[in-house]
Amino acid sequence: MLADTTLIIDIMMNEPAAVEKAAEIERRGQTLSVGAPTIFELYVGLSLTGKPGEEKAKIAAVLASLPQLPLDHPSASAGGIIYGQKTQSGSKMDPEDAMIAGIAKANNKKIVTRNTRHFQGIEGISTEPY
Repeated sequence: MLADTTLIIDIMMNEPAAVEKAAEIERRGQTLSVGAPTIFELYVGLSLTGKPGEEKAKIAAVLASLPQLPLDHPSASAGGIIYGQKTQSGSKMDPEDAMIAGIAKANNKKIVTRNTRHFQGIEGISTEPY
């Protein structure tokens, strides 16, 4: 299972649905991972917050508890193809979401997100909402 940035942010905010989804994944004996683009997005948010010390501690605590998946060559190429296909078809997609989708595809992971529409219509990608 690959956490979308929304899940990590919601866990940091102690949002009940996100916390329960993470617990459910653990109960099923599955591993929740985080990808490099999510780490990037979290630190962008950190740089924009008025409470960087408090937020940095939250980010560090959550990231320390999760295995991390890199944006390596297979993931980056899959994400680039996904982004190009979406753009060519006239669909808008954030580059970070395309990279997350590329990591999921290259590692055969399902994406856990509350924004399932961001990943709709991508061949080989499945999502699990919360």
